[in-house]
Amino acid sequence: MKTINRFALIVRPADPFIEWAAEVFNEPITKVRKELEAMEPSVYLVPESDAADPEDSQLLKPCWRTIFTQELDGWCTNEASWPQKRSLALFKVWFRLELCTIVSDLDESKIEHEIL
Repeated sequence: MKTINRFALIVRPADPFIEWAAEVFNEPITKVRKELEAMEPSVYLVPESDAADPEDSQLLKPCWRTIFTQELDGWCTNEASWPQKRSLALFKVWFRLELCTIVSDLDESKIEHEIL
């Protein structure tokens, strides 16, 4: 077993994201909430840092834009429907964040990267 030099940031949609998704597709919020809560959360490997708080700006600055884009695109590919003024503050409101500071690799095979 090897511990890797990454933190795992777990990202789940919060109420404002759910409300946006419901509005975009003209669906009841309860239906969208149930659908999103049934889905697995997104997990992003981020660089290690001194931050132990998932909402620490130092931790999020390098990655929040990419994660925000990925999460919006995963639900709606029409960028015109996305919030136009995205910011770190909005990101923190739209998503519930959890941080795992110890990530262990239990597999001996090489990690493969897929470029998206």
